[in-house]
Amino acid sequence: MDRAGSERVAYVLAEFPSVTETFILREMLALERRGFVIIPLALRKPVGEVIHEGARAFAQRTIYAPRPLSVRAAIVQLLALLQYPGGYFSALRFAVMRSLRQPQETREMFGSLWRAGYFAVRLGRRVRHIHAHFGNVPTTIAWLLAEITGRGYSFSVHACDIFTYQATALSLKMAEAEFVTVCTEYGRRRLLKRHRLVAEGKLHLIYHGLDLSEFRPVGLLANKPPIILSVGRLVEKKGYPYLLQAASILQSRGADFRIIIVGEGPLHEDLVRMAAGLQLQDRVEFLGALPQREVRRLYAEAQVFALASVVAADGDRDGLPNVLLEALAMGIPTVASNISAIPELIEHQRTGLLATPGDPRDLAEKLEIALYDEEVRSRVSMLGRQKVVKYFDANRNAAALATLFAQVLEP
Repeated sequence: MDRAGSERVAYVLAEFPSVTETFILREMLALERRGFVIIPLALRKPVGEVIHEGARAFAQRTIYAPRPLSVRAAIVQLLALLQYPGGYFSALRFAVMRSLRQPQETREMFGSLWRAGYFAVRLGRRVRHIHAHFGNVPTTIAWLLAEITGRGYSFSVHACDIFTYQATALSLKMAEAEFVTVCTEYGRRRLLKRHRLVAEGKLHLIYHGLDLSEFRPVGLLANKPPIILSVGRLVEKKGYPYLLQAASILQSRGADFRIIIVGEGPLHEDLVRMAAGLQLQDRVEFLGALPQREVRRLYAEAQVFALASVVAADGDRDGLPNVLLEALAMGIPTVASNISAIPELIEHQRTGLLATPGDPRDLAEKLEIALYDEEVRSRVSMLGRQKVVKYFDANRNAAALATLFAQVLEP
């Protein structure tokens, strides 16, 4: 359902623009094509200089949270109190009561109230609805901002906010929200199991999507040696040590290949040392974070895409990584871990190959098939693209979210 009249919706985000959260950017772009105006409210600016092309216009209108103890922010709190006295006292009362019941949440509650008050003043009456991405701090801010301004709010949950305990008071947030979206069926079932009384009827499955005009098969290049590409943050749940171990096994079998890893993160130095220790320094290249156009160029050059996801020590794990959607949309034979929601996209030997999480030998075997079995390569390339087109079109999926916004915005 398109919405005429350019309804304004505030989006509360941890960071914007974010090089790793392209799915949010695509959602925002698709909603604007349907007549909405999205105003990002961000807790922080990105540290690096990598910005995806589509984010620049949004970045110019983004409202960033101030430093918590700045004089400017303190003055704005007084303005928020004067502008929204009833709403501000209600939000303050909730923050105090929640902190008394759950002292470990005190810092989050009052930090979120401080930011919510600031955003309330900066926004004025410009928006009619507030939406947050991730059920942790951004949703706490959206919750309090809605209380201050009298607006409705909703939020989307993804992975760390489902599989770990980062998201405080999730049942209360769901109960107060107009609706909640989740990007995988695996995550939806998990939330229903934990929060059935409040989630029933409010929880909507909306997959992330791609602009399929940007991700098209270009005909896989016959690179020598063939390239295995992996894209993701260099963190525990991405399983890069297992990918390097699998590469070492392939090397011992005489396979010819290169591995290109795109992404940055706290494990970078450890992974570089590990690659050297496995005698892979001439085969593995770490490129750091790259803008989307450069990542698309690498997709076009890759013969195989690989993602060795595992469950991290704190329980965090991937939901359905968007890089897998991108790889399949580009027609790249893809190997990924049989974990979490990944099988919702990758059906073994049909749309890709599934490997046992944390098993480098099994991963090596699946990579070898993806590199050399032309029958499998052809089949998964075709069927993988077809599945993305059918279920993961950004415009179609944003239409479902736009319908939810339209319903709560009805006068």
